[in-house]
Amino acid sequence: MDNRTTIHFRAMNTDVEAILIHNSDARSPGNAEDNSEAGEYAALVKQWFLDMENRLSRFRADSELSQLNRSGGNWQLVSPLLFQILSEANKYRMLTGGLFNVHMLKALEAAGYSQSFEHIGHIQGFPIHSIGPATSDTLLEMDAGMKAVRLQRGAEVDLGGIAKSWSARKLADWLRRKRGVQAGMINAGGDAAIWDLRSASAPAELRIQNPWKPDCAEAVILLRNGGIATSSTLGRSWNLQDGTFCHHILDPRTMKPSRSDVVQCTITGPDVTACEVWAKAVCIAGFEEGTALLATYAPEYAGYMYTADRTLRKHEASSDRKGKEGIGDD
Repeated sequence: MDNRTTIHFRAMNTDVEAILIHNSDARSPGNAEDNSEAGEYAALVKQWFLDMENRLSRFRADSELSQLNRSGGNWQLVSPLLFQILSEANKYRMLTGGLFNVHMLKALEAAGYSQSFEHIGHIQGFPIHSIGPATSDTLLEMDAGMKAVRLQRGAEVDLGGIAKSWSARKLADWLRRKRGVQAGMINAGGDAAIWDLRSASAPAELRIQNPWKPDCAEAVILLRNGGIATSSTLGRSWNLQDGTFCHHILDPRTMKPSRSDVVQCTITGPDVTACEVWAKAVCIAGFEEGTALLATYAPEYAGYMYTADRTLRKHEASSDRKGKEGIGDD
């Protein structure tokens, strides 16, 4: 019998949701209180994300990431896990021409985003003038043989969204391969990894919300295996002391909030981590430049972009991807 377990909690400064479809002889399917197997899955998922928060959060002084940020100018041995995330982040930095960049921490802190957003009542930020672009290839050096990293003196890393999407993808892969979970979704703050190995089941329906009308879903994505991620300049936002509107998606070329015509971008495709990266890159680049980058470097990924004129615009994936997943309108 297929058993459905649903888990909700907060970790990594966001809401985490897991839906798992698995074989079970348990008495109470889907109830983590009464079902020992469901409880085991709930504990496992929660512990994974809490471990990732303890390792990768810039808001924890004792995290492995914070230790790395304090080591500027020196080689630092890091865990295979952190080395892999940094390697992926560096790969995407180069692929996006620097639009995706994890070296934005000083600019975020200068703008007032210096602690977990959920604990901030009113951000007191200052206009950003003195921080140079985070575009240098020498900000981060990596030695794959030693699993060692050297940050340029004064450089710091904020893994932000890529840590959430990477954690969701890794857990989904492990549950599928090692625990035989037939279908599921791991959603970390809108970065969702989805899989379904059942031949007769319908694909998941994922609705794209209008950022100005949250109750209005203007498009639906049908997805059986892959990922989806959304970035928006309207979510985590505040005003600087000079009254300037600020948000957490900073342009690495200027170190200031993105001012492109894209205010919300949803990307779907094979890998949720790539979806998160490209959603952020398109928000920074804007519709024309962003879709050109997708067509060139990520042709199997589709995009839904809300522009500043409140129009929903689409970018289709390549034909081989469209044959695997359905994308349509409500």
